[in-house]
Amino acid sequence: MARPFVPPPLTPAKVEPSVRPELTFQNKFTALADFPRLPCPTQPKPTKLLCPPQPKLINLRPTKPPSQEASSSSVQTKASYAMKTPESFAQAVNPELTKTVPTKIIPKEESFEFVASQALPLMALNKEYESIDIGTLIKPCYTDFNYVDTENPLKTRRFYEAILIDTDSIEIEHSRDANNYIQYSRFTIKKILDPFEWFADHLHTPIALTMAHKPQTYNWYDYKAAWMNFIYLRPRHTWFVKYSSSITKTTIPRWFYEWWNLFGGIEKILPQQFLNKFEEFQIKEQITTLPEHIKLCKYFIQRRISYIISWNFSKANIERIQYLCKQIQVKGWVPKQPNIKAQEKTRSSSKKLSKAALKQKLKNAMDNLDDYDEDQIMMMIEDAASTESSSEDNGDMCNPKGLALAYMEPNYE
Repeated sequence: MARPFVPPPLTPAKVEPSVRPELTFQNKFTALADFPRLPCPTQPKPTKLLCPPQPKLINLRPTKPPSQEASSSSVQTKASYAMKTPESFAQAVNPELTKTVPTKIIPKEESFEFVASQALPLMALNKEYESIDIGTLIKPCYTDFNYVDTENPLKTRRFYEAILIDTDSIEIEHSRDANNYIQYSRFTIKKILDPFEWFADHLHTPIALTMAHKPQTYNWYDYKAAWMNFIYLRPRHTWFVKYSSSITKTTIPRWFYEWWNLFGGIEKILPQQFLNKFEEFQIKEQITTLPEHIKLCKYFIQRRISYIISWNFSKANIERIQYLCKQIQVKGWVPKQPNIKAQEKTRSSSKKLSKAALKQKLKNAMDNLDDYDEDQIMMMIEDAASTESSSEDNGDMCNPKGLALAYMEPNYE
């Protein structure tokens, strides 16, 4: 009889003293947490996944005690700063130039003033809320004075500002007083990124911010939103717009025209010297058929025409519905509006003079028909017919007899 098979006893697996099971378990999750790695300035640049150039961050906090800040001659106090009319574009961009640049007389044909540009509807108001003041309406809409309209309250205005600085798109200067209060700001447009120039292989790929913030990463859509939101520091705050010399030599991405349509300069604030050459610029660049805001965007950037942006909350009726809005305003050198009534009066007087001269010429021709041939007479009649005069003044312009009879009347003038 065959003996049954008995398997050999199992021997426990040997565990190396240097490797513990709990550490192996942790290392698995550590590896998962490290993959994929977010691009950051400290990592070497991969072949495809590139990090944006990391410029030096602006100092968002004062580096000097308030006493030293107050004694600094480069800092203006809130009392000394007022929206005075600058004498030139350079002074508008940098008010400190008032101390070094000789005073220039502003032409009487121009005035430095705000012009309403766009109203951005935020919320439709029911009828019972139409009479409520704006301060009460905006209280439930924004927290901690963060006036950014976003689905994620952690994406603050400072978050969006940091994105534009990290990508080297703009350079921002905040002028503060002794109490660290931002009085006014300037930003210089240096670069406008196209979606096909993004730093990663996908527009949703997160990029790490250099400054500590929650959220710590951003993508292409955050970058585009940054342009639309970094302006909203507080109502009535002013931003001086400047341009780097390099931006004038690059192609403006088409998506940026959306930003310009909201915050860009308009024709009403073009100084007279630039307004006179705007049409010539359109013909030279062959852009006469483009929408107005696109032509203006190209013109302002290529000629580096500075202006000022501000905003405030307002109410506006849009298609018979009242909305809580953000009213965008731009400020620049507004050419003096012509006196339409005076122009019409001058135009009418010049017409009367031309009519009187034409009547006298025709009367002489009728009195001396032998000195004029038929073609000359018909040419004068055609000239008379081309004017805006009526049959009450000169008779029937198409009938030589009627014309002659009209001039035979004693009171033809």
